[in-house]
Amino acid sequence: MPQWPRSQLLRHGPELPMAERVRRYRHNISLIRASGRRVPTALADTLDRKKIEAWFVAGDATSRHLKTLIARAARVRALVRGQP
Repeated sequence: MPQWPRSQLLRHGPELPMAERVRRYRHNISLIRASGRRVPTALADTLDRKKIEAWFVAGDATSRHLKTLIARAARVRALVRGQP
């Protein structure tokens, strides 16, 4: 069974400029494919720059939405418990 190339994968977090995120993401997808492993379904299996950028934008929007929902739930819980 092919080995997962974990030690060679590059981080592509939101702290990086979009161009660098896309470059690192493309590197990772190419590396995973070259290793003979399948690209995980949670990742966009593409090398197209525009599709990767759209995937990052959608992921960032989802993260913001979840953070907002969590903060609202915490406020509701505090109100139910009688805390301001």
